[in-house]
Amino acid sequence: MASEENNYTPEFKKEVAQKALEQSKQNLDTLSEEYGVPVSVILMWAVELEKGGEEVFKKADEETSKTKKEHDTKSIDITISDEEVSNSIEHGVMFDNLDYKRLMFWSVLGIILVIIFIQGLFEMFEYNKQTLEDRVSARSGEFYQSNQLKKEAEEKLTNFGVVNLEEGTYRIPIDSIINNMAVDAE
Repeated sequence: MASEENNYTPEFKKEVAQKALEQSKQNLDTLSEEYGVPVSVILMWAVELEKGGEEVFKKADEETSKTKKEHDTKSIDITISDEEVSNSIEHGVMFDNLDYKRLMFWSVLGIILVIIFIQGLFEMFEYNKQTLEDRVSARSGEFYQSNQLKKEAEEKLTNFGVVNLEEGTYRIPIDSIINNMAVDAE
C-alpha cells in the first residue's frame, strides 16, 4: 500500500481527502471507483487531512523524498577479516572442501547396490520364466496324451476292425449298428 501512496501527488491526495470529508466519509465506494483509489487509502488520507491540515501531504511527500535521497547516498563499508570469505564474496562462489574419498566410496557402493538389485531382478525373471515353461510343458504332455486317447476312442467308434481274431470278435462302427437297428425296427 505504501508503494501505491507514493504514486499519488500531494494535490491529488488533498483533493480526494477533501471530497471524502465533504461527504462525511459516506459513499466512499463511489469515490474509490471514481478516482481508482482503495477505500482504506481514502480514509487514511481523510484522517491525515483532518489532523494535520492542508500542508500534511506536502510535508509527508518532502520527508519521503528526503529519506529516499539519504538512503540512496549512504554507503556501507564492511571489512572482512577472513580471506577465504572475502575471496568468495569477490568471485561470487564459495569454495567446497569435499571429502572426495568418502564421496567416491558412497558413489561406488551405490552403483554396486544398484547392479546387484538389477541382477536379482533378472534372476527372478529367469526363474519365473523357467517355472512357467516347466508347467506349460507338463500340461502340454497331459494334453497330448488326452488327445491321443480321444483319437484312439474315435477311431474305434468309427472304423471296422478286429478285436480278437481267435475268438472271432470284430469291431463295427457305431453308425452302422444304429442304421442296422433302425432298419430292423421298421
